[in-house]
Amino acid sequence: MAAPTWRAKRRVRSPAGRTSWVYGSRGHNFMLTVLRLARERKELKVVDDQIGAPTWCRSLAEMTAQILSQMHRPGADAGEVSGVYHMTSSGSVSWHGFAAEILAASGIDPLPALLPIPSSGYPTPAQRPRNSVLSSDKLARVFGLGAGDWKDNLRLCMEGVPRG
Repeated sequence: MAAPTWRAKRRVRSPAGRTSWVYGSRGHNFMLTVLRLARERKELKVVDDQIGAPTWCRSLAEMTAQILSQMHRPGADAGEVSGVYHMTSSGSVSWHGFAAEILAASGIDPLPALLPIPSSGYPTPAQRPRNSVLSSDKLARVFGLGAGDWKDNLRLCMEGVPRG
C-alpha cells in the first residue's frame, strides 16, 4: 500500500513493463541451466504442462530503450503512456519444448535424453501458473514495438554462447 500512496501523492505517471521467462547468455537462467545440465547428465526431466513466451533479455533492453527514447521526444507526455505494458516475445512453448530448442541449437554431442514431466513431478516452493503467456498488443499499439518471435530470438542469443 505504501508504493501506490507514494505514487499518488507525487502524481507519478509512467509506463511499467511486465515480462516472464527471461533468459540470456549471462547470469542465471533456464537456458544456461539447460546447457550446463546437458553437459553433466545423460537425462534431463523438464516440465511439459506449463507454457509461456521465452523472452531474451536483449529484446527487453532494446524495447525499454525505444520506450524511453519515445517518451523523451519534444512534446511527449509520459502521463499519456502510463500503465502496465507486457513485454514478451511472440509465440509460446512449454518448458520442455524450450529445452528441446535450446539443445537443438547447442551443438552439444551427445545430447542427453529429454523427458517431459508434469509440474507435479518437479515440486517448487511456489506454485507456477500453467499459462504465463502475456499479450504484448498494447505495447505494439502504443509504442509500435514487439520483441519478435521467441524461436528467432533464441537462435540469435545462442550465437553468443560457446558451442559444444
